[in-house]
Amino acid sequence: GRSSINSIDFNECLNDNGGCDVNANCTNTVGSYECHCNPGYFGNGIVCSPCQANSYSFNETTCQICPENSTSSLASTSIIDCKCIAFNHYLDVPTISCLPCPLGFKVDEISNVCRGSFF
Repeated sequence: GRSSINSIDFNECLNDNGGCDVNANCTNTVGSYECHCNPGYFGNGIVCSPCQANSYSFNETTCQICPENSTSSLASTSIIDCKCIAFNHYLDVPTISCLPCPLGFKVDEISNVCRGSFF
């Protein structure tokens, strides 16, 4: 008959997040593990630093500066977190620029769109 050897995988992530940074996600793999920085942070997973104010995490390893005339808070996770400085302006992501809301519309800071006053 055939015999198979079952190898038991040790989940390194169960102990101290696998040695990953406190702002990283530890993923168990067969015989090993991987560290990936959380959104808003960048680094190699062992060390993760927050993206500075006025920037956002572009991928796990880098931060991008917010578009001109916009700002963000520390550890921002997306370009949507960049808010326009000018009153009642929203960030138009396709053109990467701050545009004014039309008359009678107000910027919705959370979803980054202009909404009519009837909302």
